Amino acid sequence: MQDHESTTATEQTVPDELVRAIENNPEEVALLVERLGLVNDLIDVLELGVGALDDEMVRSLARTGTSLAEVADDASDPDTVAGMKRLLRAVGDAEEAEATPVGAVGLLRATRDPEVKAGLGYLVALAAALGAGTEEE
Repeated sequence: MQDHESTTATEQTVPDELVRAIENNPEEVALLVERLGLVNDLIDVLELGVGALDDEMVRSLARTGTSLAEVADDASDPDTVAGMKRLLRAVGDAEEAEATPVGAVGLLRATRDPEVKAGLGYLVALAAALGAGTEEE
């Protein structure tokens, strides 16, 4: 019995405190009600979107999410990051260099340059890795 009386007293006190809080802070309460309305609107939109998804769409989204996670995992590999930085620096350096048209003989002459040799070696390694990746798929 005592628990029921204390619960009843608390239930009667809360509305009085709530009324006083609303009376003392009408602007904040109005802002809160407005925000709750926006939240409810967003929830309604999300419910509509979720309701419109069929099982195949959900499976497709899950596959896309998995694929994106795999790409992000590959992209965050330290070797991949280092390789991308290397390629980007090389592209920037090549853009600054004065490139001239080169024919077959000019290409053969360029292969005597140690930097060209190193670059070609890197491109061959890249081509081999691409080929290996193609075979795996």
